[in-house]
Order: sequence, then structure tokens, then C-alpha cells
Amino acid sequence: MPENFSLFHPPEAMEADIKALLSHLSASCRSMEFACLDAAGKLHQNQQVPLLPVECVGEIKDKIASAEESAMDLPMNGRICHIAPIPQLNAHLISAHALQKSPCPDPSAQVNLEVALFFARQENAGLRKKLTIQKKQFDRKFQVLDKKYQEVMEETQHSYTIIQEQQEKYSKTLQSEIEAQTRQLLEAKMEAEAASVAKSQFLASMSHEIRTPMNGVIGFTEMLLATDLDEEQKDSALTIKRSGEALLSLINDILDFSKVEAGQMTLEWIDFDPEITSHDVCELIRPRVMGKPIEVLCRIDDHLPANVMGDPGRFRQVLVNLLGNSAKFTERGELELSINVEDERTDTLVLHSRIRDTGIGIPKDKFKSIFEVFKQADGSTTRKYGGTGLGLSISKKLARLMGGDIWVESTIGKGTTFHFTAVMKKSSRVAETIQDIKDFHGLKALVVDDNRTNIEILQSILKKSGFTVVSTLNGGEAIDIIRSAELEGAPFDCGILDLQMPRISGFDLAVSIRKSELKSRSIPLLAYTSSTERIANQCRDAGFNAFLTKPTRRPILIKTLTKILERSESPSAAAATPAIVTQYSIREDMKHSIKILLAEDNMVNQKLATIMLTKAGYTVEVVDNGLLALERLSNNPNTFDLVLMDIQMPEMDGLEATRQIRKKGFTTVPIIAMTANAMVGDRDKCIDAGMDDYITKPIKREVVFKILEKWLYARQ
Repeated sequence: MPENFSLFHPPEAMEADIKALLSHLSASCRSMEFACLDAAGKLHQNQQVPLLPVECVGEIKDKIASAEESAMDLPMNGRICHIAPIPQLNAHLISAHALQKSPCPDPSAQVNLEVALFFARQENAGLRKKLTIQKKQFDRKFQVLDKKYQEVMEETQHSYTIIQEQQEKYSKTLQSEIEAQTRQLLEAKMEAEAASVAKSQFLASMSHEIRTPMNGVIGFTEMLLATDLDEEQKDSALTIKRSGEALLSLINDILDFSKVEAGQMTLEWIDFDPEITSHDVCELIRPRVMGKPIEVLCRIDDHLPANVMGDPGRFRQVLVNLLGNSAKFTERGELELSINVEDERTDTLVLHSRIRDTGIGIPKDKFKSIFEVFKQADGSTTRKYGGTGLGLSISKKLARLMGGDIWVESTIGKGTTFHFTAVMKKSSRVAETIQDIKDFHGLKALVVDDNRTNIEILQSILKKSGFTVVSTLNGGEAIDIIRSAELEGAPFDCGILDLQMPRISGFDLAVSIRKSELKSRSIPLLAYTSSTERIANQCRDAGFNAFLTKPTRRPILIKTLTKILERSESPSAAAATPAIVTQYSIREDMKHSIKILLAEDNMVNQKLATIMLTKAGYTVEVVDNGLLALERLSNNPNTFDLVLMDIQMPEMDGLEATRQIRKKGFTTVPIIAMTANAMVGDRDKCIDAGMDDYITKPIKREVVFKILEKWLYARQ
């Protein structure tokens, strides 16, 4: 096979290209003549006017082979011939000026340009041909793809039709299933609501049925305890009372727990005084630590408003649970309830209550579990301290319902502090000013108490009232302090002495002051103690002018000081030996002028309430139903100071009787609901009917008397 053989460019194609090139050059460069020597040594030239004789081929080949440069000029046949390679054709181009024609200024450059032009046109033609072929191929492919596209579209349309039919069918099936499930859900909802109503009615009925006999058990036990009993009888009666109260507390906890779990626990928004509530809680808890060396303290922030809007019942319930829990686990030391304003905004404020004790403490790993239902820090069957484990759980849920929370801090062996926050609305009620209060500015008071916390509380109250206060933790220093004050010309105007002190008791200190040579030996002295024993006579014999139990409310403390200071300024009063002033003495004088209308159809409850109120000094008139209460009050509107109204009565129930009384214009007489209905919404129904307050049965002396104090003494 020849060396220059090519499958894609055969010799015949090369010859045709060479001829085409020579024709192009002859037409473009008419002043020149051309010939081409291919790789095979064949000379191609114009046959009509040949440039070179055939015999020159050998010489040209030799010159090309021996030449160092690719292009050259050779004298041939009487002319200068320019020889240049053409790589595209694997040949050499021979050019020379034609005879009798003027030479070109630069023949080689023109020839090179024409050669390049030839091959560019040839390449362009090839590209056109190639593009034509590709276009035909593309058209064929497009036709094939278009056909496939049409087939896919037809198949897609068919699939869409099938899917649409299936979707419509599924939609109809789903709609029917949804309607069926909706009917089932509505039926289940109605059944659940009916079950909830039945449960609520059952709880209300059971609460009423349990509370009614419990009312008789606890109430008459209290009446029995007020009679002359020997020690064994008194112990048995106290056991009955404690057992009844424990059962009643358990019933209340279960009812509250069921309300919380059912999401039926709601809050009221009424005005109340958080300071009064706090002292009420302390007074309620104090008997539980009677006989133990424990101080019950109540610290109230000076910035705490006199009235806030919230749910006083639930607020009090949480405080009672927390302080009662602290009392249960404390054997000696202190129980302190403090309340301060943690945050205040335009319409609301956050109350932060701290319940601190010096009890056994709680392990850190129990901080969360003690707030779980039926859980205690000590869950063993041999635990020392009893309880259901519901109190803290209910308290935490109530705190969160009030927009706050409860958490605990504790150190084993040192004590525990429970923190309780609650969001309250600001009240628009203007605080009532204390009437007949002496101006204490310029007066000087001595406070003697071995408890530093209690001194701080008293100093805060007295200084805010205008007193100059001097205090000491050591009772033995009291007489020296009084003597020094006399020598300085600034004697004390009164003294407040704790009765239970380690070195010298308050009794002994009072006796020493009265028997001393001091000019101030006759200053008014106030006995201040945590004891719940009846020691008023003992205080009087020791020389005290007044007697109060810790913690006492700020207004009561101020009124008591006012009373004993007024006596000391009156010569006739000072000469006489008046009865000792207590927080109950003024109230007792007021009771005898008060008349109460009791509307109650149950004979046991009538008898119990009448005995309880009569023994307390009140005058009571009883009617059997709401209609008689309406008639009695309508005929004698100015006779009664307060109405105790049962709810479930024949002829006319308590709610309707209250509505009729209010409709007749009797809006000033307080009407207190006294009923065994203690379910969700019962209190709201009473308030909406026009009642002022609400007492649940079984009625307890302390609860009834606190309600009476709230609505009777405030009016007078």
C-alpha cells in the first residue's frame, strides 16, 4: 500500500482538489501561471499553456528534497518559479509570472492568500454539507420525539382520567367516612358531656350528703367541748372533732383534685386584702404548733397594697397548704409567712409569698416529686408524718392557674422555704382609713423580744406609724434601757414585751418594771406572745395593759396601742383598774347589738347555728325557707344586720329569695350563703344572685366568725 494512501482522502479526491485549486488560482491571479507537484511526483498544470515541461519534474523533486526551507525560488524554463508546500493536499505549488504580463508586487503573499481563501471556501462548503446532514438527522429525531411525546401525552391524559375517577371515588368514600366519624364523635362528645354532668351532679350530691351530717358532727362536738367535761370526755370529743376535720379536709382535697383534673377549676376576681388573708392563715395554723417552741411570724411588705383583685379563697388555700405543711415538719424554731410585691405593671402585680420554716428539710432529689399527686418526700409505710400527698400537687396547679408557680429551697436539718407567686389585678377600691387612731409621731416605744425576725417586723410597723423604736434581744437589759432613756430626757411612752424569752420571761420583766423606782414604771405595756393559752388574766396580774397573740394584724396592733395610750393619758382611767385590752374585747361589746336572720330548713343545722351564734353573743332569728326570710326582712328592714341564707329550701330557695330581696331595694344588708353545695360554679351562682359571701357546710366556728367579722365590724 502506498505511503500516501488515505481512506478518507483517496488519490482521486486529491487530484480533484488540486485541479480545483489550480483553476481558482488561475482565475484569481491572471498575471501568473501555476502548477502543482503531488506526493506521487505527478505534475498537474494547465494543459493549454503549461508552466513547466514534464522533464523538469525530477529536478524539482531533487531541489525540494535537498532544500532546507519549505518554500524556495528556482529559475526554471527562463523564469523564476516560486515553490511552496501545500500541507492540506500533500503537494507543492509552483507559481511564476506569465509572459508578456506585468509582475505582481508581492506574488507569494497574493498566492498564499488565494490558497488560504480556497481552503476556507472548501472548508465552508464542507461545513454546509455537514450542517445539512445534521439538520436532516435532527428533523428525523424531532419527528421521532414528537411522535413519542404525543404518545406520552395521550398516555398521561388517560392516566389523569383514571386518577381523577379514582380521586372522586375516594373523596366520596372519605366524605362518607368523615360524616360517620363526625357522628360518632358527636355522640361520644355528648356521652362524655353527659358523663361529666353526671359526675359533677354525683360529686355535688355526695358533697352535700356528706357535708350535712359532718356539719352536725363537727358543730355539736364544738358545742360539747364548750361544756364542762372531764379529761377523758374532753379527749374523746377532741378526737371526734379532729377526725371529722381530717375527713372534711380529705373530701375537700378530693373535690379540688377532681376539679383540677377535669379542667373545671376556675378563679374569681374579687377585691380582698392580702394582709388580712395572711394573718388569717397564721392564726389558723398557730393552734397546730401549740405546745411546741415555735414562733409564728407574718411579714408584710410596706409596698403591698391594701386591696388587690383575685381569688382570695384559692390564694388562702395555697398559703394554708404550704404553711400547714411547714408546721407539720417543724418541731422548734420559726414559721414565717412573708408577702411582697415582686413585679408591678399597669393593670397587674405579682405577689411573691415565702413560707419559711426551721424544720427537718427536704432532700434535693425530692424537690420535684413532692409536687406530684400522692407523693411525699418520705413515701414509706413507716413514715412519721401523715398526709394524702394531694396538698402540694393541688397548690402547684392552683398557683399556675393564678399565673404563677411554686418551687422549693431547702437544706437538710436547717429548714425549708416554699416560694409561691401569683398574678393579681390592681383594685380600684380605696383603702378604708383607720378611724380614731392616735398620732404616734414624737412617741417612743421599747420592743423586747428574743426573736430578731419578730423585732424587725414590729419595728417596720411602728416606725411607719410614727414611733421612734428602740429594741433589744435581751430582756435583762430592758430596765437599764428605760433608765437611760429617762436620764437622757427622752422616756419611753409604751413597751411591747415578748412573754416567752430565755433569760427572763415577759411576765417577770413586767413585774420588775412595775415594782421599780423608775419614773416610767407605769407606762402602758403590751404583752406579745405566740402562746394560744388563755393567759389574759395572768398578763393583767403581771401589770400588762393589753395582750395580743403573734402574729397580729397591723390595724389591730395600732388600735390596741391607741387604746392603752389613751387610757394612760386619762387620769380617771389611769386611777381605775380597767380590764385588759385584747383584740376580742371591742368585738365582744359590738356583738350584743347585732341581730342575724337565719334561713335554714334543716332542724339540725338550725339548732347548731343558733347555739353557735347565741353563745358567741349574737341575737338570732330563724325562718324555715326563703319566702319567710323575704317576708320577715320586708316587714322589718332595719331589724337585721346580716342574713345567713341556705340555698336548697322549700317554698322558695335561697337564690330566688336573695334576688327578690335585692329587687325590693334592700341592698345594704349583707347576705351570706350557707350551703352544702361546694361544686364548680356554686359560689358564682350565689354572687350573681346578689349574695355577698359564701360559706360551705359543714360550718365551722372559726370560718363563720371570720365572715361575720368581715361583714359586720367593717360596717360598724
